[in-house]
Amino acid sequence: MAVEGAWSAQSMQAMTASMVGLKQAAESGSFAISEDGAQAYLKAIDAAEKDLVKLDNQMSLLRQEVKLGTSPDATALTSYNRENVEGGAGTTGIVPAIEQLQSALSEAREALQKAIENYREVDSSNASTYKRY
Repeated sequence: MAVEGAWSAQSMQAMTASMVGLKQAAESGSFAISEDGAQAYLKAIDAAEKDLVKLDNQMSLLRQEVKLGTSPDATALTSYNRENVEGGAGTTGIVPAIEQLQSALSEAREALQKAIENYREVDSSNASTYKRY
């Protein structure tokens, strides 16, 4: 069964691609934000990363093989559980989805840091222009 919504493969890939695009925009200088303006976003990223660390610490429980027995149904259910955790046919898996989210958050942080630098450069340049008058 494919995961739908926020944890779907498509959602995670789209979020990661968006953050890569944001980072590229910042690196090219077409995205700038004041440090004050970026603080709320950086705080949200920090909170999400902390939550993901807590979640990652609990992943070992999900990765443990479920001991349901050796019947065909038990084997099938064990396999189904593993695919939902690690990924497989029709699902990204919670572990790869979380790894993609961590990557997207990292890209977003780097984009915001570069955008802050861009803002400072523009602000400094504008300030020096006005000093000449």
